[in-house]
Formats: sequence, structure tokens, C-alpha cells
Amino acid sequence: MPVIVTLLIFFLNAFGNTLILSKSGYSTYIQEEEFMLAKGENIIGPITVLPNAVVDAVDIFADNVTINSIIYDRVHENWKKNLLGKYVTVEGEGRIIRGVVVYIGKKFITLDTKKGYVVTTIPEFPSRITSHLRWEELFSPQLTLKVNSPEAMSQTFKIRYPVYGFGWDIYYILTINDGIKQIKGFIKIINNTAVNLKKVSIEINGLKNRRFSEISISPYSFKKVLFIKKRIKNLEQIKGLPEGKVYIYKNGIFVKTTTLRKLSL
Repeated sequence: MPVIVTLLIFFLNAFGNTLILSKSGYSTYIQEEEFMLAKGENIIGPITVLPNAVVDAVDIFADNVTINSIIYDRVHENWKKNLLGKYVTVEGEGRIIRGVVVYIGKKFITLDTKKGYVVTTIPEFPSRITSHLRWEELFSPQLTLKVNSPEAMSQTFKIRYPVYGFGWDIYYILTINDGIKQIKGFIKIINNTAVNLKKVSIEINGLKNRRFSEISISPYSFKKVLFIKKRIKNLEQIKGLPEGKVYIYKNGIFVKTTTLRKLSL
């Protein structure tokens, strides 16, 4: 029986992405990609992973199919190497040249344009080389899979890998107004990367039952999520809360900073 080879150069849907946050070190990112498979052998991809992924640790799993091989298209932090094969616009010194980058040296860049190969000098500031691709498209590794399917069907693949630059923390705000005490607790979700997270589920590694849906966080920013708000009379009412800094206000005026462990009422 002949082997059917189907090349899919796009994914149908990306959904259910989850970031499991560790307080320090590597966090875990899980993304789901859905493909239509033909019966037999399929080559699917490219699948784009986050630019801060540890590519060697990528783990892919799917029910009912066999993954025979994975091809990794690595990226380079060196911007010159990373533009190879990409469509760019070179502007400067009264010229505009558009084409696919074939070679970039110290002083010259070679483009494959509609009019043929063009070799020109790399522009200096304020001239520029631009691309229509977003940063994440230029610097994200891509995977191509060779899989064997027992039948034609839609199949979901889960791609799991470590990522760096994300983290979490806990802090509290205690207000005391005319003897009435109220504490608010926040989980601080930290994004110290250039990655723009959009509508991902967040799980906090180390905290039970802390899951948030459709969280978006801009690059180099953090988001605080309220997880507790209550009036208290004594420390027994906050026993068991995760450790964190406590910022204290009394009658509208900031008083001091302490920790939950050292807090006294």
C-alpha cells in the first residue's frame, strides 16, 4: 500500500495554551496545535514556539498517531544570521530595495529581488533594514513533524517546553481605618521578556488551586491578580496564606512594610 505524504504549511487552530509559572528559574509552556492529517505519513508544520523556549527540551505528544521525527529550525540572536531567508526592505542613500536576504556580511547584503540578485552596502544610521514580520516571527524557533496516522482525521498536538523570563510573587496590602482591618492579597505575574502573552491560562507552580484563564501580559511588565480580600480581627483568620510582603496603611497613610510571617496586629 503506497505511503501518503501530505505537507501542511499552516496550522488550523491554536488554542488552550497554558503557562505554568515557577517562582524562579524555568517555567513550563504548553501549547496546543490542531492539524488535519491524511492516512499514512504526514509532514506537518511549521509549528512556532515561543522565542524564549529551551528548544532541546521540547516534548511533543499526541494520541493515536506516531511522531517519527522532528526537524528544528533554530534562530540566532545575531540579527544578521536571523534575517537570512527573510523578506526585508533596505532603505538609505536615496534607495529602496526589497527582497529575500541571501547573505549578510560585515559591509554588504545580498538580496534576491524581483529584478534578480542585488548586492549592496549595509545602510548606516539613520538608514535602515526593515521587515514586515513581527519580532516573535523573526526570533521564534520552528518545528516540523513527520507523523504517521492510522486514518484521515483532525489531531491535536501538545507541545511542552521550558521557558525563561517569567515568574510570580505574592504581596499583601493591609489597611487599618479606625480600628477596622482589611487585607488584600495579590499574585504578581511577571513577564521579564519581549514576548507578548495573549489570552493564556496561567497556573502557579507552588500554589494550590491557582489558575487564571485568558491572561494577557505585555512585554517587560507584570500583572497583579487579586486572590483574597477580607476583614480580619486576628492573625488566625489569615493563617495558611502563602508568604509574601505586607504593605501597611493606617488611616490612609503608609506606615511600613513587613512580611506575613512577621505581621503583628
